[in-house]
Amino acid sequence: MEPNNKKARMTNHSKFKQNKKKYFQSKKQVLQVGQRGFLATCNINEKACVRECYNLLNHYADILYGPEGQEKGPEQKKESSEENAAATKPDAESDSDDLEAAAAKCREVQVQKKLRFQNVDTGTTNCVFIRTLLEDPVELGKHIVDDITATRKSMSRFVLRLVPIEAVCKAYVQDIVNAAGPLFDKHFLKEPTSYGIIFNHRYNQQLKRDEVITQLANLVHSKNIGNKVDLQNAKKSIIVEVLRGWCLISVIDNYLECKKFNLAELANPTEKQKKSNGEDSKSEKSFEDADSKPEGKAEVAKSDELVNKTNAEDAKSENSKSEDQKDAAID
Repeated sequence: MEPNNKKARMTNHSKFKQNKKKYFQSKKQVLQVGQRGFLATCNINEKACVRECYNLLNHYADILYGPEGQEKGPEQKKESSEENAAATKPDAESDSDDLEAAAAKCREVQVQKKLRFQNVDTGTTNCVFIRTLLEDPVELGKHIVDDITATRKSMSRFVLRLVPIEAVCKAYVQDIVNAAGPLFDKHFLKEPTSYGIIFNHRYNQQLKRDEVITQLANLVHSKNIGNKVDLQNAKKSIIVEVLRGWCLISVIDNYLECKKFNLAELANPTEKQKKSNGEDSKSEKSFEDADSKPEGKAEVAKSDELVNKTNAEDAKSENSKSEDQKDAAID
């Protein structure tokens, strides 16, 4: 009986493990159409990158919007509007009002359970996506970048770039154009400006870079003919990040001036300048050393002697010509 009991225990244990695995897989957050958030890149240790993203975003969001729970996201605004509409109905529909109020409270509890920032699985290595309930993630991202450039202090060690994302869609050309339409209405419709398109793809070889860029460029020009392409000093940058079957889109002002939202370069911008200045100083020193060497001085002296010799020969030839002319005149 003992072997049979052991087998039964083993089978029950394996079933428990499978059920547990399925349970935790179902709890994992995934990318969905219409989400907003922040795309963070790292080299190693994605868990530490996620932790730093939470600390960084919560810190600056508390400064900009106040502690979590004070601001209302779009979902919370919908719930409050439904509650107000239910409160204004007549008394004849009291039963239905009670049911709707109870349903609204349940939905409100579910919305409150959603955090302001939530990690979402991207399925790509070294890429972390933090979903947010904020209406404008670009505002928070710009505030973080401005503070780091002003203070020269970064709270991140593993996070390389932290790019705000305004829209998530499927990685198809038509879906990308449809998702970019409302964003381009906000950024390119009123005044003409310069723009550039930055396209990156990971784990996706089917979506063609040139096709996406041409379609988005045509869409920008259809909004305003005065919009011009400027790849080096673009005022507005269109960010297109393709991760497997998903596309993340955003339009950011002065993206290139902000070091492409690279937090490490924003905190330490003088390293590259020091290197370039060091190379320039080395080249200047090499020129000065060449002038100070005796070989250089000897070459200069030789060139001066040659010039003097040529001048003396020219003078002799001129004197001989003048003497010949005098003799011819006397004859």
